[in-house]
Amino acid sequence: MKILFIYNPNSGDESGEEFIGEVQKYLEGYFEEIILKGTKKEGDGTKFVQETKDVDAIGVYGGDGTVNEVLLGMNKVSSKAKLLVLPGGTGNLFAKKLGIDDDKEAALRSIDFTKSKKVDLGKVNENIFSLFASIGAVPEAIHEVSSEEKSKFGGLAYIKKSIEKLASSEEYQFQVKSDAGNYSGPVDHLIVGLSNKIGNIEFTSENEEMDNGKANLFILTRDSIKDRLEALKDSIIGEVEEGENVVHYSVKDVEINSIDGEDVTLDIDGDKGPNLPVKIEILKEAVEVYLPREVQND
Repeated sequence: MKILFIYNPNSGDESGEEFIGEVQKYLEGYFEEIILKGTKKEGDGTKFVQETKDVDAIGVYGGDGTVNEVLLGMNKVSSKAKLLVLPGGTGNLFAKKLGIDDDKEAALRSIDFTKSKKVDLGKVNENIFSLFASIGAVPEAIHEVSSEEKSKFGGLAYIKKSIEKLASSEEYQFQVKSDAGNYSGPVDHLIVGLSNKIGNIEFTSENEEMDNGKANLFILTRDSIKDRLEALKDSIIGEVEEGENVVHYSVKDVEINSIDGEDVTLDIDGDKGPNLPVKIEILKEAVEVYLPREVQND
């Protein structure tokens, strides 16, 4: 058994180099050959996967952006390797969805290398995302949080910046086409989600599986503070789709265009993605992931 293990030495609390020795020693109990690759620049995760052939597993230690780079590489080479995810970023939302512990040492020792599950991914133009593609003030705020703020404040940095951004955000005019329905008109926030959770907040009970080939498409059509607070309240109680000004579809593919030709950037899992227009496709059971021992595989 051979594993390629990709790590970001500067992710999270910037302890990647210190942790990697512990990872290597632990993996030696399960794999005959371990190939270690540390990222130095954007795109390295994708490149390492494309360069390294014939591995049984691929591990990644980093944030959601590093995970998505690895997933993109796997998609490009049609890799059938199983994926090991260890949390090393600020949000680690994909790891959370898989039930993986936030603590990296505990996460490493919790993985059962005999237990795995196939999950869906999203493809937007030539990019891969594992949880969300979105547009609006909140993802815009995420992009403005500096690495220094993330290291100092963690998730609180995102909340602070989001509140600041909501006060001055703008409304868009979009044409949205999907296999489940179409919408054209004003958009305050738009999200295509493979998960029904953001962190520990379950914002809807709709389409909670991660392996059915579908995603939730939510469009908030009004931009007043009252409407945003109403959508936030519904999200907290897990009924965001019940909002009066929320359009909801369960989709396999989506096209999003700006009606007025405005430059609008899509967010993918907290990182900047492509500008509109975009085409999004849900890839059913696109990757097989290792699970912790205590997580039910159903």
